[in-house]
Amino acid sequence: MILAVDDVCPENLKYWKYVEEIHDEYPNLKIIAFVIANFKYEQNVSNSEIFKDWYSKFKDWVEVGVHGYDHLSPPEQERKDARYFVEKSLKILNPFLPKEFVYRPPGHQRTVKTELMLKELGFAGIAYQSKLKYFKGGGDYFINSHCSNLYFNPVVNWKNFLKQI
Repeated sequence: MILAVDDVCPENLKYWKYVEEIHDEYPNLKIIAFVIANFKYEQNVSNSEIFKDWYSKFKDWVEVGVHGYDHLSPPEQERKDARYFVEKSLKILNPFLPKEFVYRPPGHQRTVKTELMLKELGFAGIAYQSKLKYFKGGGDYFINSHCSNLYFNPVVNWKNFLKQI
């Protein structure tokens, strides 16, 4: 089982203490942090010492995934220049990404062109609502959470939604 943590950005790292608790209780649980490259055009993670410190501390047990560029509306994949934003995300996130990295569309929005674009850009897969699809075949189911106290399965309520594992 995998825990996907969406909306990771400098502003939301105050909620990461809950992910640390999860790791303490479930040390073998794979955790993917889906990072917003430049949240609201204000939090470019490559320029953030807070993010760099976070990455240095947790890189041994957290895999970084791409969760878009700015996390604004309309969602990235609904924009006519979606590829441009994914490429901008990659430029920023590249130093933090594993060899085989995955994409989680902001707002879970995608089009029929999304997977082809991701393959062309070198992504290994895409995370849908509760399944990670690898382009070379196969996939994994996961629990979706948010690095916040809002939305569906906020990480602050982890004890409730991880009862299922």
